[in-house]
Amino acid sequence: MTRRIAALAASIAILLPLNAAALEAPKTFRGDYKLTFLGLRIAKSTFISNFSGDTFVLNGSLKSAGLARMFDKTVAHTQVTGRIAENGVEPLGYQLNYVMGGKAQKTAIRFSEGKVVETENVPPLKKRGANWVPLGADDLSAVFDPLTATMVRASSAREVCNRTIRAYDGEMRVNLKLSYAGMRPFRTKGFKGDVVRCKAKFEPVSGYRKGRRALEFMKHRSRMEIGFAPVGASNIYAPIFATVGTQVGTLRLYATRFTASN
Repeated sequence: MTRRIAALAASIAILLPLNAAALEAPKTFRGDYKLTFLGLRIAKSTFISNFSGDTFVLNGSLKSAGLARMFDKTVAHTQVTGRIAENGVEPLGYQLNYVMGGKAQKTAIRFSEGKVVETENVPPLKKRGANWVPLGADDLSAVFDPLTATMVRASSAREVCNRTIRAYDGEMRVNLKLSYAGMRPFRTKGFKGDVVRCKAKFEPVSGYRKGRRALEFMKHRSRMEIGFAPVGASNIYAPIFATVGTQVGTLRLYATRFTASN
C-alpha cells in the first residue's frame, strides 16, 4: 500500500510539456505537496523537473510525516528520465526506491517506443494465487509510469478532463477515466487562480487480486477528484490537488508550492 501511496503522490505532483514546438518548456518546475488522511498529515513530498533541449529528468522525494511517522517511517525517492518527442512525452526509465519499516524496496521500469520492455522489483514480487488477474498481452502498450501518467496539454480547461489516464506502477495496470466537474479557485505559493476539477473513475485492469475489498471499494464506491492548474500562460495543465476516497477514510493531497521558471 505504501508504494501505491508513493506512486499516487508522485503521479499527481508532476508536470511535463507535451509538445516542445507548441510551447517552450520551463527549465525547472517544482511542486511541494502535503498528503493527509482523515485530516491528519501523513506525508510530504517535493518534485523537481529539469529540462535540457528535448530531454528531461524528474526527481522526487516523499517522507512520512506527523502521526504516521510514529508508526511507519517511510522514505521514497523516485526518478524519471525521458524525452519530448513530436507526438508527446516518452518516458525512457522510471525508478522508485523506498524504505518502509526498515526494509528497502525498489521498482524500476524501462520503456521503448511507448511500451514497457522491462520491469524489475526488488525483492521480487511474491507468487500469486488463482484469483490473480495477470497482465495481458496489450496491457503494457501506450501506458505511462505514475509520474508521467497525468500530464495534460489542452486548448481549454474543460478539455483537460476529456481523457482516460493509463498508468502502470511496476505491478498493477489501472485506468482513471476523467470527467468534468467544474471550476474552483485555488491559491498556494507560486499560483493563484481557477483550477479545473475532474472526477476520476478508478478501473483496475490487471496485476491485482480479484475480489480484494479495497480495490472493489475504489472501483465501485470511491469518490475521486483531481484539480488541474495551468502553468503560467501556457496550455499545459498540472495536478495541484487530489482527493481519493478509501474504505477507511479520505486521502487528500494539495500543493503548498507550484512554481515554474525559464
